[in-house]
Amino acid sequence: MNPVPVPCVWVVASHRELGNPDGNPQCYTVMDEAGSRTLVNMGMQPVCYPRVPDERLEAVLAHVDGVLLGGSDTNVHPRLFAEAPAAPDLQYDAERDRLAPALIRLAIRHRVPVIAFCRGSHDFNVCMGGSLHQSLRQRAGGVQHWEEEGESLDEQYAERHDVSCAPGGELERLTGLSRFPASSLHSQGVKVLGHGLVAEAHADDGLVEAFRWHDPSLFAWGFQFHPEWGWRWHPAYGRIMDTFAQACWARLAQRGGAQRAERIAAATSAKPAPRSPSLM
Repeated sequence: MNPVPVPCVWVVASHRELGNPDGNPQCYTVMDEAGSRTLVNMGMQPVCYPRVPDERLEAVLAHVDGVLLGGSDTNVHPRLFAEAPAAPDLQYDAERDRLAPALIRLAIRHRVPVIAFCRGSHDFNVCMGGSLHQSLRQRAGGVQHWEEEGESLDEQYAERHDVSCAPGGELERLTGLSRFPASSLHSQGVKVLGHGLVAEAHADDGLVEAFRWHDPSLFAWGFQFHPEWGWRWHPAYGRIMDTFAQACWARLAQRGGAQRAERIAAATSAKPAPRSPSLM
């Protein structure tokens, strides 16, 4: 039986120092669990390539149909947007800070679909020259963008506030909604939007909640909220994730066609050219 191909989506890894069974701190490479489960449930296959050297990124990217940059407790290091850390106790991820910007830029160059949420959207914005609020708690505006201590997981990912889509924008068109409730649980957020990015939704305090690459024919989006969490029932989240899935399937079809063309070309070039009758 011939295997049925499905889109493979590169889930960008995070790197955390956790306690091992003996209680000693040890570095672990981890994948976004909610994002990975959502990909599987939507008929795609999450894959992970940790610590890929810069010189291998393009070759590895050629084998996937999408890129997912999920959330993390860690923060994008402020040195990447020319600031010093605002607090001494913030956690960072130097390896993700190295890999994510180059991967995002390559994905856009090669038209590989990208979806980024929470910390992933911060990776996206900063790699395009944007900057971040280091602590949304210190920002005035009256909208809560963070979780409270002691909340359950469901409470943490519940909708905290509404977001408004840009009138006539791509997110309004994609979701069919002008306003919807959204989750929010991260200390950082977009301050200055990066080059080539278009704001598609804002919270009531003006914080950018969704943005995209300026070419709407390429699915490359960043979300402050978590569309992978509750996508089965949330009307906006489901349409966002469905559109990403469609883009990945289209990339798979395109990649499969290119691979078949390469195989045919290779087979043709391997055969001896027929002799011309005039030379026989």
